[in-house]
Amino acid sequence: MSSTFDAGGLTRRGFLVASGLAATTGLLAACSSGTGSQAPSSSTGPSGSPKKGGVFRIGVEDASAKDNLDPALAFSSFATFACRCLYDSLVKEKPDGSQFDSLATEFTPNDDATVWTIRIRDDVTFHDGKPLTIDDVLFSIERAKATTGSLASQNIAALEPSGMQKVDEHTATLTLTYPDAFFKQGFSHPSLSIVPRGFDPAKPVGSGPFTFKSVRSMFFSAERNPEYWGQVPWLDAVEVVGFDDPNTARMNALLSGQIDAMSNVTFTQARQVEATSSLALLSAPGASFEPFTMRVDQKPFTDRNVRDAFKLMIDREQLVKNVYDGRGRIGNDLGWIQDPFYAADIPQREHDPDKAKSLLKKAGYEGLKIDLWPIPELPWNVSAAEAYAQQAKAAGVDITLQRAADLSSFWDKIYLQATFSQSGYGPNPLSVAAGYALLPDSPYNEAHWSDPKATELFRLAQAAGDEEKRRGYLTDFQQIVHDDSGWIVWGFRDSLQAVNKKFAGLEPSVRGV
Repeated sequence: MSSTFDAGGLTRRGFLVASGLAATTGLLAACSSGTGSQAPSSSTGPSGSPKKGGVFRIGVEDASAKDNLDPALAFSSFATFACRCLYDSLVKEKPDGSQFDSLATEFTPNDDATVWTIRIRDDVTFHDGKPLTIDDVLFSIERAKATTGSLASQNIAALEPSGMQKVDEHTATLTLTYPDAFFKQGFSHPSLSIVPRGFDPAKPVGSGPFTFKSVRSMFFSAERNPEYWGQVPWLDAVEVVGFDDPNTARMNALLSGQIDAMSNVTFTQARQVEATSSLALLSAPGASFEPFTMRVDQKPFTDRNVRDAFKLMIDREQLVKNVYDGRGRIGNDLGWIQDPFYAADIPQREHDPDKAKSLLKKAGYEGLKIDLWPIPELPWNVSAAEAYAQQAKAAGVDITLQRAADLSSFWDKIYLQATFSQSGYGPNPLSVAAGYALLPDSPYNEAHWSDPKATELFRLAQAAGDEEKRRGYLTDFQQIVHDDSGWIVWGFRDSLQAVNKKFAGLEPSVRGV
């Protein structure tokens, strides 16, 4: 079974980058505005008041010579930053992950969420001076959905192929093939940025706060758009600098002043940032997570007792303390902790190795030996696996860590195939995470888990026009996921970003991983 998303050739690695595990959006307050936060500015004056001007240089990982400025294909940190500078979208995310209308002044469903009405602002112009119209919006949606490899096809999968209808120059309706109360959420993703008709990614034109200046391998620059419809940036320009070595080289560049900010700060680097007087550490409450995944269609995890045992024998508090350096919060085998529908009332699963040992004996797996394949990427992935293997000994389980040769071989040959492995997700809403991993047709169902009742509840929530009914369905859905699925969500790590103190107005973001 391949790790490639069959609707567009998007690899799992690409999905992780685009959905948050490696996407670098925590410092995008420097590129996009409209959340009501203070405008990013350069160094403060003697009175402490912010000063306009300056160039903000952001150091990112995941840059590649193959990166381009087509928002439909914005997967890497480098491309995501660049696209957020150049383009706008119908809706955007606040630093806490919640959404707000941006280019859209209305984005609402009918009673059964099968038809959505979009109305856009009438005061927006593209960088070439042409006014934004609903034709540009429909062009952008159709273009993104048809672009091979774009996440747009998954994010708006419910859209009827011929279901877009122009009403007037600023209004359109979108008809869906099935009810979807979560449809709007997908439009904050950069793949659904709005571009003008006839868009050419080689000559990028958008309506964002910055206009294109130049791009070359591992480097992008853009200048302030003085005609921006929203809060005009205080910065003169933004530069995005890519690094082959995302940790040491980026940190050295930040310390030496070659860059002004970096995201995805490691926990070790966080201590160094806090000890450097010229730097500030921005930290948002944990929302990204790396679950251990048990394939429920393969022994020993076909037995619910074994799954329960593996969830009980992990010491979540110890992992958050030691692996995340205390910069996180424990999990309860559910993702999407920042989602307003998160089932916080489900009792926390506690560490109980004795009960785990008893359940394994009941299932006939006393003294179990099993291999675990961690993601060979961010340093805390392997650390978490090593700590879990040590904890499992108290329940009589012998976990042997296996090592993939590299990232490519892990995602292409091991992920989705290994009996016991690891995955990773950014701070996505419940609907997005469930759609990608917890439904029968999910493209990234690592646990190969499918529950008819859970699926029914999720579909009922999609079709529920009443929010309280939707909450009830989703609470029951999450109870089944918590009790039965092959996910072990042990913790959520804080998102950490570092910035030179001469820049003000930047807020920590849950996506700034």
